[in-house]
Amino acid sequence: MKIKNGNLIFAILYFGLIFSGCVSKLESPKDIIITLPIQDLQPFVEKSPSLNSVKKLALKKEYLTHFFSPFDKQPQHSAEELKWGLEAAYKNLGFGENLLPYGKEEIKLLEFEANLDAYPSVKKPAIITRNSNLRVLPTNKPRFYDPSQAGEGFPFDYWQNSSIYLGTPVLITHYSRSGKWAFVESGFVSGWILTLDVGILNDNQVEELKQMQDFLVVTKDLTPIKNYHQEYLESARIGMLLPLLGSTKDKYESQIFLRNSRGYAYSLQVILDQDSFAKFPMSFSSQKVAHLTQGIVGEKYGWGGMFGNRDCSMFLHDVLGNFGFYLPRNSQAQMRQDSVKGEKDSTLYFDLSLLNTEQKLESIQQNAIPFGTLLGMKGHIMLYLGQFNGQIYILHDIWGLRTLQNETQEGRKIIGKIAITPLEIGKNIQGINQEKLLIHRIYGMRNLFLKSELSDANPKR
Repeated sequence: MKIKNGNLIFAILYFGLIFSGCVSKLESPKDIIITLPIQDLQPFVEKSPSLNSVKKLALKKEYLTHFFSPFDKQPQHSAEELKWGLEAAYKNLGFGENLLPYGKEEIKLLEFEANLDAYPSVKKPAIITRNSNLRVLPTNKPRFYDPSQAGEGFPFDYWQNSSIYLGTPVLITHYSRSGKWAFVESGFVSGWILTLDVGILNDNQVEELKQMQDFLVVTKDLTPIKNYHQEYLESARIGMLLPLLGSTKDKYESQIFLRNSRGYAYSLQVILDQDSFAKFPMSFSSQKVAHLTQGIVGEKYGWGGMFGNRDCSMFLHDVLGNFGFYLPRNSQAQMRQDSVKGEKDSTLYFDLSLLNTEQKLESIQQNAIPFGTLLGMKGHIMLYLGQFNGQIYILHDIWGLRTLQNETQEGRKIIGKIAITPLEIGKNIQGINQEKLLIHRIYGMRNLFLKSELSDANPKR
């Protein structure tokens, strides 16, 4: 694609990125200079065709099927699958919040609390009543690998599975021995949640939710949700889905569920400003994805959704979910989503694993769709934006780049946020491990839809 505006500034920053490694001595990754381009998505929006109405309706139907799938009351995991976190901890005890190694007795206490010999103990449809975390084991304590190793330690808590938002349907399949924790399955992720953050639904509530046809998504992240007395209840997040009950000229009427003292969910009607919400699904176009995403560009990286932030796969899950694309929770599952009998859909997935750098770049340039293509590598996933001056640019929630100060000392140059970067970020930069650049590690790309499903008309902003 070609960039209409800001060519000179963009080019200056681009060449600054390429040549910013000219330093005489690198004591640590902190000495490495990485200059990012202007963090503005608008230059990547030129032509902006939208998805046709048939595809939009199909996406909505598929999304809601996944979203409400926990209400089918069919557990998706076995007790053996739930034990993987314990097995991993026994093999590598890891380090706690004081950066000292765990003892085996501490893991045994968690095993006792999980009480997996009794799993599954219940099958209760429920709904998330507060933005919360899903954990690998029933504890809020972290488990780090060796903090002295590059890419380990804080913030990589291996007992953090994901964050999960208010209003998400789940199936409770088990309670911990104390009752403090519940194991829940949603349509895209499972894990242990504090029992106080989930409310049990009765059959009538389940049916009412399943019969709803209209929903809202969030367009301004962290918008406060308040009751009729203007008292704060929760923060609305991009990626959250709320029922649409009615509307006026500038307001939407919706509902959220809260938990009572007995653990059951009850609904509460809320009034939402239309400038912070939109009807689901939003019409997909480069322009609209750029407009939605611009508000969270620069948000700090959050491993597993920690601290109310996002990681690479959650960022894509939340943003693209507004447009009806129901993505799995982790990056590798997002790349495998269209597999059929173990084989990826060749109409959407492109295997780049056997290509050299030049061939990868050529394939991406020929087949990728701006704002509609995922680029995958082990442990990371990115959104294709387009091209500028022969360079491919991406949008991703990135922790950092691999550095190499000598033959054995590896480190990380931390970026730590949602950022626009060249795909070949770090190329020819002193101290950046040139063998571990993103382009070398990409194994595939997946289009979210066929190019033929885009209309020719430019949507109104």
